[in-house]
Amino acid sequence: MEYEPIFKFPEYNIFMTDLFLQNYWQFNPIITMKNGGWEMFLSEDMLKKVSERGYSYALQDGFFEQFEEESMKMVKLVLEIKDTKVEEMDNEQLTHFIDKLFGLAKKFLAKYNLTEFINFTKIEKEIQDYIEEKDISFEEVMSGCADLTTWPEDKRKLADYIINMQHLKFELRKVINKVFIGPTAVIPRLLQQLVIKTGREDALNMTLKEIKNCLNGKEVKEVTDRYVYSYIIWDKDNEQMIIISGGDAYRKIRELDKDIPQNEVIGVSACKGLVKGIVKIIPLSMTPEKYFGKMEKDDILVSDTTGPEMIPLMEKAAAIVTDEGGMMSHAAIVSREFNIPCVVGTKYATKTFKDGDLIEVNANNGVVRKI
Repeated sequence: MEYEPIFKFPEYNIFMTDLFLQNYWQFNPIITMKNGGWEMFLSEDMLKKVSERGYSYALQDGFFEQFEEESMKMVKLVLEIKDTKVEEMDNEQLTHFIDKLFGLAKKFLAKYNLTEFINFTKIEKEIQDYIEEKDISFEEVMSGCADLTTWPEDKRKLADYIINMQHLKFELRKVINKVFIGPTAVIPRLLQQLVIKTGREDALNMTLKEIKNCLNGKEVKEVTDRYVYSYIIWDKDNEQMIIISGGDAYRKIRELDKDIPQNEVIGVSACKGLVKGIVKIIPLSMTPEKYFGKMEKDDILVSDTTGPEMIPLMEKAAAIVTDEGGMMSHAAIVSREFNIPCVVGTKYATKTFKDGDLIEVNANNGVVRKI
C-alpha cells in the first residue's frame, strides 16, 4: 500500500502526538519523528475515502450551516481553557486538567479535520473540470469574484461549500493559535509544567498514560530515544499508540522516504505565475520574527505549510511553495489575495531544496525545479 506525506511539524513530541490522534486516528495514519521533526502519512486509499466524504458533505442540504454552528459552540468551550493557570496546579489538579484537555481536543479536532485540504480534492477537481472551458479561473471562484448564479445546482453547491469552508477554517485556525500552539497558549505552558512536575527531561515524549503515571509517582521507563526516531501507528482495539523507536523505526522511516525527488517537485498551482529566485526554507513557526532577517524581498519562501502569523514573511516572497495543502490552504488563499505565484501540495519541497538554491517556480503548471 502506498503512503503519502500529509502533515508536518518542524518540532513536535509524543505527548502532542497523543493529543493530535484523539480524532485523527480514524485515518489510520503512520506518524514518524526524526530528531523532533514530525510527519504524518496517509494511504492513497484513505485519501480517496476522505475526499469522497468531503464531497458528499458538500452536497448535503444544510450541512455547512449546522457544521458551522456546532464548530462555533465548540470554539467557545475550547477558549474557556485558554488562560488556565496550569503553573499553579498540583499534580492531581494537573492530571484532571490533562484529561479535560484531551476530551476537548477530541471534540474540537472532530470539527477541524473536516476543514483540512484532504477533504476537498474531489471537489476541487470537479470545479476545475467545469470551469476549464469557461473564461474564469479557480482563483476567481475561491475569491468570491465569480458569478455562480448560472451554474448547475450541484456545481454551485460545491463552490459555495468550499468558499465557506475556507473562511471557517481561518476562524478555527485562530483558535488553535490561541489555545494550542501560540507562544502564550496553554499547551506550551502545560508542556513546561510537565517537565517541572515530573522532574523528567523526557516527559514530553511520554504518552498521556505515561504522563499520568509519572505525575502519580509510578515508575516510567526512559523514553528519550523516541525523540530521535519514532514510527507510530494507532491500536484501535486498545485505543492507544504503538510506538517503535530506535533502529527498527529508522529502517521503517527510510522506506517511507525512499521516493523523495532530487531536483523537481510537482504540486497544485494555487496562484499562477512564473518566477525564479533563491530558496529560503521557513518552517511553520509561532515566532516567525526570528526569520525576518533570513527572508529577503523576492526570495522564494519554501515551507511545510503556512499560517496567519507568517503573513509578514509571505508578503516579501516572489513565490510561495509548500509541502502541504490544496486550493483552500492558508498559503493558497493568501497568495491569491496578494497575487503571489504559489504552488502547494508538493509533498517534498522542504526536503528536495535547501537554502540558497536557485529555483524556478512555474505556478502555471505546478512545477518547481532547481536551475
